[in-house]
Amino acid sequence: MTVFRLLGFLLIFLTLPGLMAAGPGPAHAEDVLPDGCLGNLTDDQVIVYYFHRKFRCGSCEVIESTLQRALETYYGPHFTNGRLAMCVVNIDDPANRHYLEQFQLLSTSLVIVKKSKGSVARFKHIDSIWEISEDPDAISHILQTEISRYLTEG
Repeated sequence: MTVFRLLGFLLIFLTLPGLMAAGPGPAHAEDVLPDGCLGNLTDDQVIVYYFHRKFRCGSCEVIESTLQRALETYYGPHFTNGRLAMCVVNIDDPANRHYLEQFQLLSTSLVIVKKSKGSVARFKHIDSIWEISEDPDAISHILQTEISRYLTEG
């Protein structure tokens, strides 16, 4: 585990009292995509969320830029037809704190969400991305594999 992940865990524990006061997160997917999203909101789609903190490490920036490039390169038409959206969300912003509970976030995370009939049907943390954070080709391969699984399921 990198020092940056450990710092992320520490930040969560330091902010827990404020998070508890905010109340539980929503049970359904957002009615609108938050700022920082690419794509159109539909009731049945895959959303790739990259959750980050206010301060980002070099690995975080590599993952984010690789994510954006890979999605635009391999999935461009899916953004247009509403089957796929991508959101880069700062979870230190109080307006986005509901995601911490909704997706069980502890720190900077990459989460793929399958929405069905307007609600989150399932989601998956792509934790392995941190092990290869300095290898854009490996990141791109994992993204293609995981996103394709979600797009092809009925």
